[in-house]
Amino acid sequence: MSSLSTGGAAQIVAVDLGGTTARAALVGRDGVVTARLREPVRHGAAHEQVADLMTRVAGDSGAVSAVVGLPGRVDRVRGRLHVARNLPATDLGRLSAEHLGRATGLAVRLAGDAELAAAGEAYFGAGSRTGTTAYLTISTGIGAAVVSEGRMLAGRVSGLQIGFLHLLGAGRPMIELLGSGQRVREVARELGTEVDYRTLTEIASGNSAGNDAEDGARAAREVAGRALADIADAAAAAAILMCHVGSPDVLVVGGGLARAAGTALLDEIDRRVHDAGTSHVSWDVEVRPARCGDDAGLLGAAVWHLAEPYATTAATQDRPETQDRPEAQDQHSMTRKEGDGDDTDR
Repeated sequence: MSSLSTGGAAQIVAVDLGGTTARAALVGRDGVVTARLREPVRHGAAHEQVADLMTRVAGDSGAVSAVVGLPGRVDRVRGRLHVARNLPATDLGRLSAEHLGRATGLAVRLAGDAELAAAGEAYFGAGSRTGTTAYLTISTGIGAAVVSEGRMLAGRVSGLQIGFLHLLGAGRPMIELLGSGQRVREVARELGTEVDYRTLTEIASGNSAGNDAEDGARAAREVAGRALADIADAAAAAAILMCHVGSPDVLVVGGGLARAAGTALLDEIDRRVHDAGTSHVSWDVEVRPARCGDDAGLLGAAVWHLAEPYATTAATQDRPETQDRPEAQDQHSMTRKEGDGDDTDR
């Protein structure tokens, strides 16, 4: 990972709250991490956990500001989280810039977790700081963001929640249920045993131990094979969608499940993106694996002062009237809750 000049060496507190793991770090504007904490997410008390991590990481460093990446729809202007499918309602109201700022004494800005990861990859990793980078994360959920010439392409509310989309045909579940860690957990429930992506490939190939009965082994192979096909289909559909949404020079694929799948999944995504007759991606897009790993979001926080969308500043100066209508936001949250099923990280 290379360092670069990004406007001074001041350290900030960076937080990446995921579906299963909360990460915090003290990061310089040059991308150098000098402190790091990581814990399992305490669902129902995530707001307290994030504030505690921020305070511990800041220590006596003199840091005065923090950027917190959250899984869900973030209103950057109001500094609040609209809805997050992997967090209980008790966390939503207090995972706000105001609450976290009061609890820590830091000036807090919120962003989407995929947005921060995209910024981290664009500035320090596999993306392009001067061109256009589309970032696709395949992990506990599916998320995406686009950075063009160093700036996030987004509005007041974090967008590109593509995991909600039904891209694989009528009647099929949304791609997040088919192409993320949720699909792996579904297989685990169906087989009655713990599995991960590597185990899925072993079962599908017939190389796993533990299913002695021939019929049981055949059924397990079919279950695992269908899951692997779903993951590949969903990942490729999401990648092609991001090409058409962002017209990127580079498509960076990251996230825990993508890392576990390795080159096999990345090569399949690349093949389908470049099958122009089917994908209709008519320009050259370079598909690359993410380089920053779990640090992507933390590094993105370090350059958020550069990558933050232009719309955030404009909206702060001239807020749409709808922002002051909490009933509209509550209805939005209600619609998501009723229609979306299982919780997930994005």
